[in-house]
Amino acid sequence: MILRVLGLAALAAALCGAGVAAQPGRAPAAAAPARGFANPTALRASELLGRRVPGVAPRILFEWDQVDGARGYVLQGRWVDPSTWALHAREFRVDARNARRWAADGVAFDVSLPPGAHSWTVVAVFGPEDIGDFAHPTHVSFDLEASHD
Repeated sequence: MILRVLGLAALAAALCGAGVAAQPGRAPAAAAPARGFANPTALRASELLGRRVPGVAPRILFEWDQVDGARGYVLQGRWVDPSTWALHAREFRVDARNARRWAADGVAFDVSLPPGAHSWTVVAVFGPEDIGDFAHPTHVSFDLEASHD
């Protein structure tokens, strides 16, 4: 599998349903945090390398900076299946219990993902009601290509 980060802000906006084009890995520059809530400044995605069992999807590691006061994060992704053009979506609630790494300087979370044109967002959530700035998430987009071994 090959993971390639795209510089296509339009793809990220279209797949995430955003009204403004954002640069991958960044919240829109003109976006002010809702009610004082901030989101991570960058979202990165990389493939975890290693021997894989045939037919098992690769693991992708998402990383972002920790936001002061956040009790968790909502990681949402959408992607297009390259063979059927079907749109798929997943959401993960990430906190200290299920994160691969939860430290003062950053958070890491990994998941198996199928091939396709992916667009993912992360939002920091605060308080018992998981309040956050969902209008201005932090984005990353990438293509995950099928292995040809």
